[in-house]
Amino acid sequence: MNPSPNAMTDGTTYTPGYVAHKRAMFFAGLLLAAFGAFELRTPLRLTLFGGRAKAEAVRVVKEKPGLPPIVMTNDAQVRAQLEPHDRNFVFWNDFQFVATGGKLISVRAGVGSQLKPLYSLIDADGLPTTDLVFYDPANPEQAIFPLIISTWLAPMVLFLVGLITAIIGATLLYWARKPIEVPHIPAGRTPPPIGKKS
Repeated sequence: MNPSPNAMTDGTTYTPGYVAHKRAMFFAGLLLAAFGAFELRTPLRLTLFGGRAKAEAVRVVKEKPGLPPIVMTNDAQVRAQLEPHDRNFVFWNDFQFVATGGKLISVRAGVGSQLKPLYSLIDADGLPTTDLVFYDPANPEQAIFPLIISTWLAPMVLFLVGLITAIIGATLLYWARKPIEVPHIPAGRTPPPIGKKS
């Protein structure tokens, strides 16, 4: 089978090069993916092997650098302390749950919120607000709230961006030293427009 005129070459090749840059991109992607995986180790371990319980919201703590924390135990107090304009305040939700063996454990949600708390203390049904918690049975104070998206978002983004960067870097590095044949275009002939056959 004879090659089409567009596939003919005159021996001219092009080597992409930039090996050092592409190697750096590959290793930077690996490092970023490894850091993301390292940050995911505790959430994954507790999700796969930890204990599970329903944690009850018991208080909200309002903090600002240089000021003493303000502890609130009901939603009326929380509403009086909302900060619609000052983003220097952070509201933290504190929870309690019963671990294996009946021990009552107090934990703080791993993510705070500006302007208002992530959770109210009383839900729409008038009952104490609850959320799922995964904890280490040997050390129940080590706990995560898997339904809070921030628990997973940052490390997952780091891992995925790093992995994609490493894959792209590896592909570019693979071709960096390989000569690529340049198609021969006869003098006086213009290549056909993209999408049309000659």
